Amino acid sequence: MITQNTTYNVAFSDFKSIPQIDLREDEYYLFQYSSDNDMDQSILKEYLEFLPQKFKKEVLKYRRWDDRYNCLFGKLMIYMGSYLFGYNAFMFEKILKDTYGKPYMVDSNFNFNISHSGNTVVCVFSKEEIGVDIEEINDIEFDLFKDVFTKDELKDIKAQGLDKFYEYWTKKESVIKAVGKGMSIPLTDIEIRKESTKYEDDTWYTKSFKMDNKYCSITSKSKLKMAQEMHVVF
Repeated sequence: MITQNTTYNVAFSDFKSIPQIDLREDEYYLFQYSSDNDMDQSILKEYLEFLPQKFKKEVLKYRRWDDRYNCLFGKLMIYMGSYLFGYNAFMFEKILKDTYGKPYMVDSNFNFNISHSGNTVVCVFSKEEIGVDIEEINDIEFDLFKDVFTKDELKDIKAQGLDKFYEYWTKKESVIKAVGKGMSIPLTDIEIRKESTKYEDDTWYTKSFKMDNKYCSITSKSKLKMAQEMHVVF
């Protein structure tokens, strides 16, 4: 069973003053940031200067400001995590994508995954293969998702309501991201069990929890006993 151990507040402006962390085999670190609705748009320009031109273009391709912020701050979280976990050779150009589009860091000793929804972006780090999904909770017509959930899952959702829908949805999405094959995996092929999820012959372990008005799930191949949260301040 995963238990949350510690929550830290980390400012981007001085994260390099923090002693580097020896990432354990049985833990993950979840970096999270939620932006203010009235954030000064000049902040975007300030933080964009940390990125090479290729990554600036990836941020600016988004039309909505909150999507730009989430894309930008997600990349900066990778920068922070890489340093804190001892990857001193970090360069943004070492962030690549595999044939399925899953990002990874060249020659690093950790895996990472990013998700964002609304005004919140999260980035998880682990030595295990790992995936994360976060979704803002909004009203949903459950019957529109008959092709996504099994009959038993849909029965649970209708009995327990909106939170159960987002718990199951984020679990499935986080498994897809941990497996790393993108949307080529039908969601109905992922079977949700009490303490795990099943895809093909593999068992995956998922932790789900609410974050304000959002639901978040983190999936790994092995049971991770320790969970550390890093609340990032930009």
